[in-house]
Amino acid sequence: MSFALGFAVAFLVVALAVFLRARRRRQTPRSWPFWGLFSRLATSPAQERVFLDESAKLREDLAHLRADWRAAREELSALLEAAALEPSRVEAVLAARDEGLATLRRRAAEGLARIHAALDDAQRKLLAGAVREGRLGGAHRRCRWSGRPQAA
Repeated sequence: MSFALGFAVAFLVVALAVFLRARRRRQTPRSWPFWGLFSRLATSPAQERVFLDESAKLREDLAHLRADWRAAREELSALLEAAALEPSRVEAVLAARDEGLATLRRRAAEGLARIHAALDDAQRKLLAGAVREGRLGGAHRRCRWSGRPQAA
């Protein structure tokens, strides 16, 4: 058996194992950023569903807010083109976006409350530690082979 054939077989075995693990845990591409967190917290599929639903809602709200701010940029650029700039009109454009930010803050707080309610005490402590240390999801770097955190 040649080296290339052995490598291809090993790669296929590893890929199949990863696929079957993901399928067993009913993970979808949108849950991939949370794999590390779900593993650390030892979450159930129902708890994972709460995380995924809340993150989807937050992502949707952020998309609406981004679109609204793009419109604000257009309005501000029109004001900047004018011969005279009225500060009150600039303030009105920015104040119109305050409602969107307030809605986003409220929904984020409600989502965190639902996630908090779905977790048990031990999971809450682990999540709090991950938030404190900034180790949510796949954002932290790990050594390729050992799995230990890398020095930054």
